[in-house]
Amino acid sequence: MAGRSAIKRKHASTELATQKKHSRKSEHEAVEHSDSDESMGVSDGEDMSDHMDEDEPKLAGENSTAKSTERRPGQTVTNAEIMALNEASLLFKTNLFKLQVDELLNETMVTSGSKATRDLDAALKQIRDVLVAMESTKEMSVEAAVNHVRKLSKSKFSVPFPDPAPPADLPIKMAFDAPEVVNIVGSYALGMAVRTGQGFSVDMMAQMPASLFQERDHLNFRYFYKRAFFVAMVRVLLQKSAVQDAFDVDFDLLRSDTRLPIVVLRPKPDMRRLAKLNCSIRIIPTIAPDTLPLKRLAPGRNHVRFSFLARGASDGEVDELPPTPQYNAALVSDALLTTHITYLHETKDLCAEFARAAALLRIWHSQHSSSGRSVGSQHLMRSRMNGFILTMVLAWLVRSANSGGVSGARLSTAMTAHQLFKGTIEFLAIHDFASLPAQFSNSVDIVEFAQGGAALVDPTASVNLLAGVAPWELTELRMQAQRTARDLNHHSASCFDSVFLSTALSDVVSKYDHILRVEVDLEVLLTTRVGDIDAQKRFYELEHGHPIIAAQSRISKVLNSALAHYTRLISVHAASSIFDNRTKLTRRHVFFIGVVANSESRRLVDLGPSPDAEPQEAARFRALWGRKAELRRFRDGSIRLATVWGTNKMPQEKRAFIVPRMMAFLLQRHFAIYAQPDILLPEDKSALDMSPQMESADPMGAVFELGQSINEFASTRDLSASDTDRVTFEAALIGFDGLQKEIKGLEDKLPLRVLALHPVAPGLRYSSLAPPKPLSVEHGNGDDAYIEPLHVLLEFTSSTKWPDDIAALHKVKTAFLLRVAECYREAHPAAQVDVCNRFFGYSAADGLLTGISPTQLASGMDDFDYERDSFVDIRHAQSGLTFRISLLCSPEGALLERKVQEMKRAKLTPQADALESAYRRWTRINQWRAMHHRQILDLCQRHHPAASLTIRLLKRWLSRHMLLGQSVGVPEEVAELIAARIFTDSWNGLAAPKSGLTGFIRCLQLLADWRWKEDLCVVDFAAASNGIEDQQQTRKERIWAPTEGLAANEYAVVQAKFDERAKTSRIKDELRIVTLENPDAEWWGTVSVVLTRRLRSLAKAALSVIHTSVGVGSDTDLPQVFTTPMSDYSFVLKLDKSVVCRQFDQPPSLVQPTHAEKPETKEIFKNLLPDMQQAQAFRVKQHSNLFGQPNMVGFDPVSLFVRDLVNVYRDSVLFFYDMYGGRHIAGLWNPAFMKNSPFAATMDANMMPVPDEKVGSKPAVAVNKQAVIEEIIRLGEGLVEDCVVQE
Repeated sequence: MAGRSAIKRKHASTELATQKKHSRKSEHEAVEHSDSDESMGVSDGEDMSDHMDEDEPKLAGENSTAKSTERRPGQTVTNAEIMALNEASLLFKTNLFKLQVDELLNETMVTSGSKATRDLDAALKQIRDVLVAMESTKEMSVEAAVNHVRKLSKSKFSVPFPDPAPPADLPIKMAFDAPEVVNIVGSYALGMAVRTGQGFSVDMMAQMPASLFQERDHLNFRYFYKRAFFVAMVRVLLQKSAVQDAFDVDFDLLRSDTRLPIVVLRPKPDMRRLAKLNCSIRIIPTIAPDTLPLKRLAPGRNHVRFSFLARGASDGEVDELPPTPQYNAALVSDALLTTHITYLHETKDLCAEFARAAALLRIWHSQHSSSGRSVGSQHLMRSRMNGFILTMVLAWLVRSANSGGVSGARLSTAMTAHQLFKGTIEFLAIHDFASLPAQFSNSVDIVEFAQGGAALVDPTASVNLLAGVAPWELTELRMQAQRTARDLNHHSASCFDSVFLSTALSDVVSKYDHILRVEVDLEVLLTTRVGDIDAQKRFYELEHGHPIIAAQSRISKVLNSALAHYTRLISVHAASSIFDNRTKLTRRHVFFIGVVANSESRRLVDLGPSPDAEPQEAARFRALWGRKAELRRFRDGSIRLATVWGTNKMPQEKRAFIVPRMMAFLLQRHFAIYAQPDILLPEDKSALDMSPQMESADPMGAVFELGQSINEFASTRDLSASDTDRVTFEAALIGFDGLQKEIKGLEDKLPLRVLALHPVAPGLRYSSLAPPKPLSVEHGNGDDAYIEPLHVLLEFTSSTKWPDDIAALHKVKTAFLLRVAECYREAHPAAQVDVCNRFFGYSAADGLLTGISPTQLASGMDDFDYERDSFVDIRHAQSGLTFRISLLCSPEGALLERKVQEMKRAKLTPQADALESAYRRWTRINQWRAMHHRQILDLCQRHHPAASLTIRLLKRWLSRHMLLGQSVGVPEEVAELIAARIFTDSWNGLAAPKSGLTGFIRCLQLLADWRWKEDLCVVDFAAASNGIEDQQQTRKERIWAPTEGLAANEYAVVQAKFDERAKTSRIKDELRIVTLENPDAEWWGTVSVVLTRRLRSLAKAALSVIHTSVGVGSDTDLPQVFTTPMSDYSFVLKLDKSVVCRQFDQPPSLVQPTHAEKPETKEIFKNLLPDMQQAQAFRVKQHSNLFGQPNMVGFDPVSLFVRDLVNVYRDSVLFFYDMYGGRHIAGLWNPAFMKNSPFAATMDANMMPVPDEKVGSKPAVAVNKQAVIEEIIRLGEGLVEDCVVQE
């Protein structure tokens, strides 16, 4: 994608017989966001550098010293080369993926001892010398230790104690001594470090002397208090040493755990080589394994007493106290850090490719994880699922294969890095560590480790490596592995970007179907720390190691237990906080709740348990939902609790927001976090009762959801909120079905039998800006400012009696339409029927006319002008919709094709070209549009309901930026294909979205990032069903089940056409989107380079605004997404509002406040709600015709005016306007036409001489801009109100 760093993408097609290698290079997006390799030295939240300097010394592994692999003439092929070729073809189905992966590793892996890391290695040695030479201190009390650190640091910082801070009178002694052992550990030492945009981390362990601790220091945070003092002293003494000259020294947290502070050193900017390398050094305190009795730190034991947390609390029997598995794991991990690194060293020695495979895993995880990412101005807290855990999983798979001690998936030490990576991904995709805990040996009872959830017990059988990892993090990891495994198994030829490079995989705003921003008052949500302390609640909160993670866990538990039937994943990302606030309860802390919905997410009724059969489950269900839980009898006779979220008449748009409504309901009921007013419906608020714990609580937070606000832009001013339940696409399709039956009922009166009616209107395939508006006479006067016709093609059965002359055939077609109109008028007198000519009432929204009539002959004769094709307008009495029926005559296409050949044989080139254009236009109208309509309708109606809203939002965005429409920019069909691409292809490695907002954001990402000149963009409608998960499939079936879509040979045909055009340099950086049926993009054409670049810049700006809006929790800036900058144009025509027929298609203004308010509760009896709804009379806003001419169907003077301007000034000016009622027409002078040119009699615009200048031997002329603008104003008399020239 655009903006990628120089990871060289080598495309090689290798044949064994000839051994020819061809390579090409292209820029790839940088591998972003290294995983938080807490124990291996790769920090979280990091992005690949945008560009690697050419003069930068290469890192180890970058082939800087590699020997040449060029083959000498006559040299034979070796067995190793043959095996490598076979491996590439069998494992990856193509050599390209293997080459890409190898190049990725060469570009990103960093090892010690290389030329680039020479200064870093010297700095590490200097830091080690400083650490081992640090002076010791005598023993002192807690208060004295704090004062000592403040004095040495000159009050710049204090001891980073965990929560709870130690009492000043705590009877322990603290001391400091130089570390006994200082070693480089982690990924840098193992040769697995990965360079990213934010650099990489080097881990240095500093083993604290055993003399600093006592035998029972594992109780009540004593070890962690002494550890914090050691960390503070290390920072103080480093800042007083020579290290301070080269590095900034600061605190940080290991695994986001306040119990595990560390020291971080970052190079200062003036250290040019180190700063260019962009690395950080983390000093991690550890202890020897025998310093404390590890046997006492089993996960089932308690080491934090209630009496320590609250004065007067009773501990009772120690065996009866709840265990502290995360507390114990945090302590044991310090003692076993060296042991784990040694184990990984041994594994690396056993498996030659282990380090490269581990690096691939960490790159993959960093690209798929949102840990440390940004949402607007908010930075997310780092995840506890990191690269170290993934490396241990890989080691477990490799070592278990040789030990034979563990059943299940195993990997061989003889495998290559690519095989190890793929095998690990497939294991992660099917394995659930919660239901199937894993252990490196069978010498321990794993039940004790698995009591707290997922478990992966380390080789020493002492610690659960997954302790503290949230369940949703493991679920998200498994889902990501499933998608990657499916791509590797089915699309290995083209999945490199989606597996390793895509930025969308870690973007919180685009990767989830719904994203809620929640502000929480931690002081209210969590247990108080002063006064009367609830020791038990305080105990469970402290177990998480961070107050933010405690709140995160509490929110996640409630939402996941309530929405299991509606979602596949609910992730709760917490915003990070500064180090000094790590233990404070902030008044407003931000969480981002991401939801991946399942296929049941639009279900109206959530079924609960039966009170008789499952009384305990029923009690829990009532506790979750309160009064919203109703007891209902269902058709099968069962009586169950249930929550109801709408009626069968609810449109799909509102059903898409059932999940956000449920989440907002739960957050308000259980946490007093109030949602913005438009999330919950009145019936939700009437059933909302606060949980017993929150009955008297004041609002402690706010919920913001962007989808409701942005969806308003897909509506119009004429459709109120109440209309959306009645004015629907389903109603339009029902009206079309009624019309179809009525016309087929006329067969006895027509010359031929009706074969079919083919709808081709966007309003009949869920893709028009708003659902078609009914204008039945009984609802008003039947008129409106703009009456949009719904285009339909009427096809009769074949006949041999159609004339062979084009003019005669058109007359017969007109006669057929007259007969259809006459018969329909007789059968349905309440309907209004008119036979019209396309010359009158033609709308540019048709998308059929692209300038001068394509059938106009060179002689000026216009024997078959399709602009004058006839049609029938039927105002359907039952539905109130207007259908425009044209006749589809198959012999006409064959006749045009035959006439083209005749003209070519007669060498009448102008006539042949005109007829060929006429044939293409006929094909576009009668065949291509009908096929496109069926594809989009199938996508929106059968497979992905969210596709409809995505298309509508994209069209609104394009139109507001004056880029939608055949005559000005992006045809409507191309906009629909862009949206279809998001749903038919696992673009960027993501599953098909379930909400319109997410689909729209991904469309913007495609427009912003796609490399149109280099990469083929194909829409595979046959793969539309791949994004729909099958709940009956097992995890293994999901990654191995065959997928629908283009076969390899079909895709090869499309790719070959693209490559052929690319070789001839006919493909520029222009938006080109193709399908299997349209491999040359000739149906709708391509978007020019100028407009493609404009789309790219606008899409990037829109994405920035959306991310900022989600980050700050406000839609105040959201209109900027749909507001185009007018200063970029040469001149702007302001139109008279009174003649803009489609002004009511503009989006409604957003007047609702986005801040959360505590609503005034008003009791509404549920049995009265239907009556209240029925009492509201159905009324659609209608307007009289602006010109006093009622019932003008499809008449839009602005679009006609723009069409004329495009025809007249097509070479000199580019025109832009909003086809949905915009009041401005913008013009941009064509730079290529603005140059001086030689005078000629046939100039394409109003020209004026340039004094004293010549072009060649002829006088120079230039465009007379002022005269052209005056001509445009004169042409637009009555339409143009003002003109602003901006040059």
